[in-house]
Amino acid sequence: MKTLLLVTKRRAVQEMYYEELVKVFGERLNILPCVQSDDGTDFTSDSGIAQADIVLITNPYSFPLARRQMRPDAQIINLNFSFSRDKVDALKLFPVGTEALACFNYYSSAHQAVNALYEAGVTNLNLYVNYPGNRNLNRKRIGLAIVSGQTDQVPDGVTRVFDLGPRKLSLTTMLEIAVKANILDSALEEAIIRYSRTISVPDNFLSYFYDSSGASTLQLKAVMECIDYGIVIYDQNWRIINFNQNFIRLFGLSPNLYGRVLRDFPWEAELKDLIFSDREFRNRLCTLHGRGKSFTVSKEKINKGDRQWDLYILLLKDITELTNLERSLRHQIAKRGHVARYTFSDIKGNSPAMSQCLEKARRIAQIDKPTLIVGESGTGKELFAQSIHSASSRAHFPFVAMNCAAIPPTLLESELFGYEEGAFTGARKGGKEGLFQMAQKGTLFLDEIGELSLPTQAKLLRVLEEREIMKVGSGELIRVDVRIIAATNRDLNALVDCGTFRLDLYYRLNTLIINVPPLRSRRSDIPLLIQEFLLHEGKEKMEMEPAVRAFLMDYPWKGNIRELRNCVEYMANLSDGPITADHLPDYIRETYESSRSSQALLHKRVGELTQYDREAITNILILLKRKPAGRRGLLRALSEEELYMTEYRLRELLNYLSQNGYVVFGRGRAGCSLSRSGEQLLSLLRQKS
Repeated sequence: MKTLLLVTKRRAVQEMYYEELVKVFGERLNILPCVQSDDGTDFTSDSGIAQADIVLITNPYSFPLARRQMRPDAQIINLNFSFSRDKVDALKLFPVGTEALACFNYYSSAHQAVNALYEAGVTNLNLYVNYPGNRNLNRKRIGLAIVSGQTDQVPDGVTRVFDLGPRKLSLTTMLEIAVKANILDSALEEAIIRYSRTISVPDNFLSYFYDSSGASTLQLKAVMECIDYGIVIYDQNWRIINFNQNFIRLFGLSPNLYGRVLRDFPWEAELKDLIFSDREFRNRLCTLHGRGKSFTVSKEKINKGDRQWDLYILLLKDITELTNLERSLRHQIAKRGHVARYTFSDIKGNSPAMSQCLEKARRIAQIDKPTLIVGESGTGKELFAQSIHSASSRAHFPFVAMNCAAIPPTLLESELFGYEEGAFTGARKGGKEGLFQMAQKGTLFLDEIGELSLPTQAKLLRVLEEREIMKVGSGELIRVDVRIIAATNRDLNALVDCGTFRLDLYYRLNTLIINVPPLRSRRSDIPLLIQEFLLHEGKEKMEMEPAVRAFLMDYPWKGNIRELRNCVEYMANLSDGPITADHLPDYIRETYESSRSSQALLHKRVGELTQYDREAITNILILLKRKPAGRRGLLRALSEEELYMTEYRLRELLNYLSQNGYVVFGRGRAGCSLSRSGEQLLSLLRQKS
């Protein structure tokens, strides 16, 4: 009987692993425990390391020391650990994006634990290793600690500790011991399979561990039976060489499939196309209408490096219950109207300002944190909010929107948080569910958040911090999992300064901020938007006079896209032919006519100027377009451009420009700047030069 020496640095760890080893290998190996010296630099003379056939070490730093004292023909194994499957499954129930600290007595143990949890599919948590000087933890307030038994490494400020329980030997370690000890038999295979069902195993374990060694059969059996997939492995001739019981149950097949050919089975067309495809793929949706079932199907070649023969693995996951639930939820959500109708593809514009804004919004959509959208009225803030929701991990859950300015402050709190029966006079029998509960797992969009009262702001901040609400008239706290997207057309910083908006709520919201540009900052998008709005009206082929189109490009659009859309819809429905100035809304047509008069006057004034004056005024306007300046600054700038001018001459020209509204003098030392009429004058002068 071969001897296995278990080397640990602590006796408690030794007892934990020793018990697991004895359960599986007790009758096949002579298992000896060994605790390394206190300073970890030596093995005692009676440790047994010199006589051991296999040395199992828990600390990778012990490897060189152990190798020097072992027999030359002895084997050495670096122990990897896992955790109880039940504990890992419980971790997967935490909300996506939850931050947690891995708190273990040693950095190496904490690091290995994080890797083990991620490999086991705990991707909903953002895990950090807790150790002194970890810069990733600077200014982070992490309330959840993950431990494995007793530890003194949990820092102050942690409000919840999740104990993974005793560490378990990983399946890889068990398999490596069996192979290196050369003690595989059917009874040991069954023992390892039973053990594997109690621990967490990564979904990609099969492809990672499959090889041509003598342990292949054991590896496949152990892993295949503890993964919740139907699994079948076959060769290039479609001949089945291995499978699990889930595969048999999914399709009601006979128990003995070894050697049978997949092409001989009557698969439905959609699944047949996937199985016999020449390509590898992951998680393709497949619906078997004859069975009324839905699956995700994955196919992968296992022995990628071997060109002499091919081996494939097919994984099928029954998601019928999940798809039925999703269909039911979608129906319920749509019936209540809490759905996002827009995506980023609905936001039109390719100007630099809009392209930059869209790129930022797409990135923010993937970050599950409160978001603030800032922009003038009519810029499409809710369109961005819906698009962010549609592109996020919450897309399949409700999108609930509320305009904070449209609901009286006395009703706002009950709308947000709900109320209990009898909470106030007129309260609905049975109470009411608030918007936070309606948006559970989804997104709550709070438009015009600057209109919230200070007491409601305080309660909203508590929800953001604690993820808990309390209905009006109730003393019970309710957990909620909702992403907040807020929007405003006001300067929240100014509201903070005047005391009408809480500073702490402002800082909580403006972590992820999107500034939606006004239409005047993205004028190159106006033709595209006009065409889009004409398309919505079924008038995409309707023509527009060039003068009207040019005017729409220059119009200030104080109401932004909303105003432009109303204008285009008005013109499209009023006109039976080409759109002319007569089809403009009255208030816009007045501006158009005034603009035409101004243009005529501008042409007249330019015609009255001498060539010498035109050149001088052009130079002044070019400098002011670059940067506002006073007379001295202009004189200096003209001199640097080698365009010399006396101070008297400059004063005379500036007075002319100011009297005709082409430049505007600011207060104090602000100097003067170019007006919109001045920009038009500069454009005309450049045309005539």
